[in-house]
Amino acid sequence: MRTRGLLSWRGALLVLAALILGGAVGWALNDLIPTANADPSGSPRPTPSRAATDGHLTFTLEAFGCGLTAVQGTHSEGEPTAGAFCRLRLRVDNHDPDFHDYVYANQRLTGVPAANAKPDAFAMAVRRQVDRITIGGHSAVEVELWFDIPKTAKPTGLLVSGDNDPSGFRGDGPSLHKPGGVSLRATPADLSPR
Repeated sequence: MRTRGLLSWRGALLVLAALILGGAVGWALNDLIPTANADPSGSPRPTPSRAATDGHLTFTLEAFGCGLTAVQGTHSEGEPTAGAFCRLRLRVDNHDPDFHDYVYANQRLTGVPAANAKPDAFAMAVRRQVDRITIGGHSAVEVELWFDIPKTAKPTGLLVSGDNDPSGFRGDGPSLHKPGGVSLRATPADLSPR
């Protein structure tokens, strides 16, 4: 009996030692393995051709597709009035220590008639996307943008518009804001039903 208790005690100690050693090795290696998509602050680095900065905000186009024949949410659904919906998923990073606002209505789809370049208010409401988001310092959000465009339109990208705050946390002067937005060129995937 005494031997059996001694063996389980030693076994438990061996398991505990293995867990501690494994955790220590993993922790040490984590600092040695470079992260391919991160800058020194720990924020993901945007893909150069799919990212743009305006004001204190950096926009990264994560997904872009057109040809959708309906929008559906938790409380409503609907069809496009112009012809088809385009859906974009956008990551918005605030690299400044202070908070800054992102306003969805300031973003514009390019390559479509001016009347269809603004996000569609109905589709945005169905998808429960808020009008304005205050993004905390060194934080990011992912948002959806929905546009109702003619079926014959050929979108070429997005004009992203960030904040127009006079300065950031350190007060280093005005942010680099371009009136009208900064171009993010992209070709949408065809999401039309087959």
